[in-house]
Amino acid sequence: MREATLALLPSAGLVPDGPLMERLAGGRPKGWPRHVRVGAFRLLDARGGIVRLRAAVTVLDDPDERLRAWGAQVVQRWHPEEGMTPGDAEVGELLGRARQLFSEYVLTRRLWEAGLSG
Repeated sequence: MREATLALLPSAGLVPDGPLMERLAGGRPKGWPRHVRVGAFRLLDARGGIVRLRAAVTVLDDPDERLRAWGAQVVQRWHPEEGMTPGDAEVGELLGRARQLFSEYVLTRRLWEAGLSG
């Protein structure tokens, strides 16, 4: 899986995010193995924008402590990117789900940057 992920990283934007998100969200009765979840997260993270934020918030509930910590770091460093639609309600919902990672000031600032009121 590691080799496949490395090979796909340069063209991560061409990989459909739906199947990758399924691998982060459980998608199987016993869940996916850690290496599959990590590979999926790496590819989604490389996409940037709302896809990166969506993936990072999803792994905040992952059973693996290291993957949860990585997701938290991505959420905390996330900022809206050029080309994103200002006022996207999904951004507000995702940041709200991760609000424990921010002070009220920083959360309000991120929402403002995304074109949402805090």
